[in-house]
Amino acid sequence: MEDKINNIHDKFVRESFADVDRAISFFEKMLPSDLIDQIDMKTLKDAKESYIDKELSEYFSDLVFEVSLIGKTEVKTDIVMLFEHKSVPDKNVLVQVGYYMFAHYFKCVRQHKKMKVIIPLIYYQGQRKWKVPQLWDLFLGYPDIIKQYLPTLQHIFIALHSIPEADLLSVKNTLMASALVAQKWRFNPVKLADDLLKILSIFEDKEYDWNFFHMTFVYMISVSEIETDEIKKIINSIPPKLKESVMTTYAKLKEEGRQEGELKNRIQIVLNSFENDLSVSLIANITKLTENEVQSILKEHGKYRKASE
Repeated sequence: MEDKINNIHDKFVRESFADVDRAISFFEKMLPSDLIDQIDMKTLKDAKESYIDKELSEYFSDLVFEVSLIGKTEVKTDIVMLFEHKSVPDKNVLVQVGYYMFAHYFKCVRQHKKMKVIIPLIYYQGQRKWKVPQLWDLFLGYPDIIKQYLPTLQHIFIALHSIPEADLLSVKNTLMASALVAQKWRFNPVKLADDLLKILSIFEDKEYDWNFFHMTFVYMISVSEIETDEIKKIINSIPPKLKESVMTTYAKLKEEGRQEGELKNRIQIVLNSFENDLSVSLIANITKLTENEVQSILKEHGKYRKASE
């Protein structure tokens, strides 16, 4: 279930930044002002290139943007965003970032390509407070005279939990604002429902990507525990052209949740029955599953043994 939720976060973050206007509105609000002064946001584009090898795919979402420097349009700098979707801090994140950067630079050297400056952006969605450590924090006990030879990796760290709600709601692109709010308050369903109602109150039909709005709603329902009454209140505030579609989606999610609950109950019955030495055929008869399905469940939980044993 945890892997499923992490996949939902990853997909939603990717979709949030898939639209250039949404991405620009995020950068304009979240990047340091001195960096904003050096880049021409109008030139920002998705590089549509993967720099990350398979070994790093579990750590990186591999979102790479190019943007021109102001007054120097022939020079490009890659803004590299590393989205951390875990709910807990990762002390090794700068090792991962360093590997990412130097693996790409080495690739450029080997292929005789011009290197571009990479600006790492670490985006943290977890609930716990986290301050990204420096590399030397991983080398406790070494004297400072030795640790001074460790590299310093400059990075931009954005933690949603520390960003005031007003700042998120003031992001120019309303859909990006809603996406950020949905990510920030997924641990707090009451606050999430309240803020999404605020966002919906300022929507105008003709200006937005309703497919992404629909995805935001699905994400909100899938990862939070908003009460049914709050969901109905949100649905009632949705523009009429989307209400029927959203209500259908909500009904589908409820049915999926019911089926998932039934499956969990069946799995528990299978495991309990097996512990009480019931045969696979009898367990299948009790749970209305096939014998192959019962065997698969037992194998997944390390319980299945051959009948001959």
